[in-house]
Amino acid sequence: MRRQRTKIIAASVILASAMAFLVVAGIKNTSIRHYTPGQLVANAAAVDNKGVQVDGLIHEGSPKWDAAEFKLTFAVRDREGESTVNVLYRKLKPDNFIEGGNVFVEGKYDAERNLITASKLMTKCASKYESAESAGQTTEY
Repeated sequence: MRRQRTKIIAASVILASAMAFLVVAGIKNTSIRHYTPGQLVANAAAVDNKGVQVDGLIHEGSPKWDAAEFKLTFAVRDREGESTVNVLYRKLKPDNFIEGGNVFVEGKYDAERNLITASKLMTKCASKYESAESAGQTTEY
């Protein structure tokens, strides 16, 4: 009876340890840090070949769309600074993708080429966030 109890306790400890290891490994492999382009460039060596999220503005003059290969390349720049990060996205180009517009990118970062191979790309429509006064004219009666 005592031997059986010892086996059950040992098996439980081994199982709990294995589950804890898998949870920690899964969180580490799937966690993604959020950066601005300037922060990403400054920490390039630390995040090389890892998943990252970046948001900023689409750099004017940088977008190139190849409709035949569903390949969109562009640069994301800081809102205040001059730092940029290049992006490669191989899916459909979003309808509201415009130069100077807000963009959110998620993907794998290659520090040597300063390139994010994006798995997700979201654009933000600035007009949705304008105040009511600036969005339209008001008429006084």
